[in-house]
Amino acid sequence: MSVYVSVTGFRPHRGLTRLARFWWHTLRAVRQAGAAPGNLRVELRPVNGIYHTLTVWTDEASMRVYVRSGAHRRAMIGFRDLGGGRTLGFVAERDPDWDTAYARWQHEAREV
Repeated sequence: MSVYVSVTGFRPHRGLTRLARFWWHTLRAVRQAGAAPGNLRVELRPVNGIYHTLTVWTDEASMRVYVRSGAHRRAMIGFRDLGGGRTLGFVAERDPDWDTAYARWQHEAREV
């Protein structure tokens, strides 16, 4: 059974207020993702000042419903004021480990 994998890396702009707003949005979106239909896994990892989320879904359509709703949708409104990042989505034959997904993100992610 194949899965849809999404890896995002976000670097917040400097400033305590922006960082606090980033974490407020992040924690709400992560909670939403964990409860979203079709979600199989949510993982957060900071690497060199970039905050990464790895989510694994039963299919791309489930991920897209999540992205366009609730806390995630609200987080995306004005996110450029908080920082910038890169994202990658791909189909995999199975749920990848962190290292495999992160390596793909490093080479294939696009700016958002």
